[in-house]
Amino acid sequence: MAKRFFAIITGLLLASSLLGQDTLWMSLDSCLSYAYRHNTTIQNSVLNQQAAAVSYEGAKLRFLPTLSASATQTLSLQQGSSILDGNYGVSASLPLYSGGSRLLGIQSAKITQAQSALQVEQSQNQIGSQIVSAYLTIVMNQELLLYQQELLKTAKEQQDEGKLKYDIGKILESDYGLLVANCLSVESDIEQTRITIESNQLTLRTLLGIADNQVIGIKGDYGKTEANDILLPLQDSAVAQGIRHLPDVAISQKGVDLAQLGIKSARASQLPSIGLSAGTNYFGGKSNTVDGSGTLITQGGWSGNVGLSLLIPILNQGTYRTQYKQSKIQLQQAQLQLTQTQQETRQKVEAQYLNTKQRLNKFRSAEALAKAYKASYDVYVVKYGQGAVTTVEMLQQQDRYLSSLNDYLQSKYSFMLERRILSIYTGQ
Repeated sequence: MAKRFFAIITGLLLASSLLGQDTLWMSLDSCLSYAYRHNTTIQNSVLNQQAAAVSYEGAKLRFLPTLSASATQTLSLQQGSSILDGNYGVSASLPLYSGGSRLLGIQSAKITQAQSALQVEQSQNQIGSQIVSAYLTIVMNQELLLYQQELLKTAKEQQDEGKLKYDIGKILESDYGLLVANCLSVESDIEQTRITIESNQLTLRTLLGIADNQVIGIKGDYGKTEANDILLPLQDSAVAQGIRHLPDVAISQKGVDLAQLGIKSARASQLPSIGLSAGTNYFGGKSNTVDGSGTLITQGGWSGNVGLSLLIPILNQGTYRTQYKQSKIQLQQAQLQLTQTQQETRQKVEAQYLNTKQRLNKFRSAEALAKAYKASYDVYVVKYGQGAVTTVEMLQQQDRYLSSLNDYLQSKYSFMLERRILSIYTGQ
């Protein structure tokens, strides 16, 4: 008894805490928009894009000269006297030519930046598909819950009416037991539906990056989708649009572009490089010292130097040759990956279109069947109240109606899921 009292109090406290929270009502579009800003996977891809942008800006800065300054101050103590010397200098260097490696570096960084932007879109598509699945599962079970609650109301009315008939001997005890069991079965189905809703709400919160204690409200447009009113685009048009819209092929194409630049970079590393350098120093003091170029200075004053350097690679233990061969192999691998991605993308879009079409056909047939069984069940409920059919016959017809209803809802939301994923693929 004490445990039961404690459980009741705990339930009331939990319910009051939930009622005190603000419910975050979200549509499917708002869920997708929220996830694009807060989902950790998408955020990570956005950070990768920002890092690529920083690398691109850094590659452009390699054309600028380098500049550095130095300063040395020395205090010497000799036979009771002290000498303070100082040496100050500024040096600069500027690579004039490096085989085109800096320009290739900029091009490579630019391609990487574009590729990272496409990868953000790719992660949005992947997370978006998962969100659509969880969202529509919630909406489907919410609609199913409405039917189940209406059915429970009818079942309880039948049970109450059956109790009166049983008390006066108009029906058998077994028939009344069936009515009681039917109520319990419907209540169990309702509880299972609620558990499914809560489970998918947890999944949705995780995908959105929302705290577990935040209550999410999902409101579906129940009953507003008629299968016969739905039209799909032509298959060839949808497939072509999907191949153009999905980032997968473009990402692989960027990989080919990077591999081609890799070959050019390997060639550039074998070319001569030319650099310009300049520097100036000032020495102030009395003791002998040397400037930055090694020149002995006997008295204070300025000194400077300007230099032009030429570096010609001759022997490098086959490093450049190996790098060139590896770059050619990487290009071949990237081209094969591009071909495979093109094939897989076409297959993915075509399969998604066919799945969507198949689900639509199933939706149309299940909708017609559910309407027919609903009309038949309503007739049986009336006849049962008039005593024209037995309890077993009425419950059998109810089971047929429930089975057709479940098929209808499953096919309806399966089609909506496949259609939305097709829209993600095609961008329409």
